Amino acid sequence: LKASVAKDAQAQMERGKMAMSRAEQETVERRKTLVIYVLFLIAYLSVQFGHGSNIGVAVSLEGNSKAMNLALGSWVMVGVCVGLPLTPWACRTFGVYPVSSVCVVIDFIVILMMLYPQISIQQIYFVRFLVGFFEAPFLPYLQEWPRPLREAHVERLEHGAAAMVPLGENLGYIIAQELVANDLHWRWAFAGQAALIAVSTGAVFFMGGRRYLDLSYDMAQTFVDNEPAGTAASPEGEMECRNGDDASPENDDLGDAEVEYPVTERWLVYWATNASLAAQLGFLSGSKYVIRDYARKLGFSLHFTLFTFSAIALIGPALGGSIAMSGSVIRPDQWSQHRRTLAFLACTSSVAAAIAVILPYLPESLFWPALFASFVAAGGVYPAAQGIINIALTASRVIEASVYQVQCNNILFAMPMPYVIGKTMDTFSMETSFRLVTFLQVLAAVGFIIAALSATFTEERSAWHRLVHRRAESDNQASDIEIRTEVPKTRNANASSTTRRFREAALEASRVLAARAHAPQQHPPR
Repeated sequence: LKASVAKDAQAQMERGKMAMSRAEQETVERRKTLVIYVLFLIAYLSVQFGHGSNIGVAVSLEGNSKAMNLALGSWVMVGVCVGLPLTPWACRTFGVYPVSSVCVVIDFIVILMMLYPQISIQQIYFVRFLVGFFEAPFLPYLQEWPRPLREAHVERLEHGAAAMVPLGENLGYIIAQELVANDLHWRWAFAGQAALIAVSTGAVFFMGGRRYLDLSYDMAQTFVDNEPAGTAASPEGEMECRNGDDASPENDDLGDAEVEYPVTERWLVYWATNASLAAQLGFLSGSKYVIRDYARKLGFSLHFTLFTFSAIALIGPALGGSIAMSGSVIRPDQWSQHRRTLAFLACTSSVAAAIAVILPYLPESLFWPALFASFVAAGGVYPAAQGIINIALTASRVIEASVYQVQCNNILFAMPMPYVIGKTMDTFSMETSFRLVTFLQVLAAVGFIIAALSATFTEERSAWHRLVHRRAESDNQASDIEIRTEVPKTRNANASSTTRRFREAALEASRVLAARAHAPQQHPPR
């Protein structure tokens, strides 16, 4: 008995040690994941820092026309548009991780080309084109890599990566212009970007390696929970989305529910929202090209303009986006609430448009507060519109929806907008170019209103759709009755005489029967 008790106690101790070692191992893995996550965000910040530095250089260059200088912002988007269609083929052929690794190395080499002392404006065009071309494959990798980290840090990673975009761009925008204002060359901005990319990506590779970075690697031995995030619609939600209707869960408190998708693609809502979001982003990014000269014409100093506008561009959209992402007002990832989301988009973009239109007519003391209010309202648009775009084409086309969105934004606004703004400055005036940028916000508001109306009139549950559907059904039934009751004229002509004879025979038979009924009965003699 003592031996068995001792044996059980020893087995219990071993199981406790194994549980403790497993918990310690999980803790170590999570800490390592967090460190890699931070380094990953620093690397992504350095990429966005280069984009902001490019805009800062474009607005600071002297000696050329504004159209030629501001066109620096266009060539990055041209490279992205050319490289993005080739990305799916390259990822399918060679794998996402090898393609992304090679593109990071080439992107680092291309950034070093910006440090050439006698580089011309045409050579900068070519370098920025290469930067956009080799940064295009980062998009699918950024979407796929957080999936194995769902239990640990996926929400913080996604939100952190989204926050790196405005933070990096505004830092680069300020630093590049401050270097030029202090009689230093703008090449130092790109030198800092190259150093930051080399350190952060090198640390990520040596700390994580293929075990953490390669999506095809067996992640079961690294992470406790390997299931991807809830990016697909649940079967129950899809069953409720019958005939293209909304996904309507019985419980109104969605909480942490999975993403809801429509059963069929909603192309009209998707493209209306997509084009409107592109115009919205055009307003936010186009302001960086005109605010320097416009504010200096109003009498503000360069340093005050740079820091005030950068603070507005960083805090305003973040504040508005936090309201939209809180979940208390809308749920952009739930298709059952897409009409409420579209109504929110129409209202917030209209408020931003109304404020943006009156900006040229405000006094100097109210210009910056009004611009901040406009950016707060415009900032609430991005997460809500992004949610509609991600789910409008069903769960099977999430990547296609993302690719279409990037291409739509680049082709409609991101590529031509810098050159058009510069050409407007050269041809007309600074005030005209500023009004052109504010008109993009008005265009976005009109587009979101059209998206909300299209969702209302094409929704099968809407009164308008039911009315039109019933009218169409009644018209179809009436036409079917007419077709069934219509008799050819030739058939009527042939059957008229036969019908007449039948009627006469029927009348004669009825007379005979009536006469027999009233005639007295004659009994035969016995």
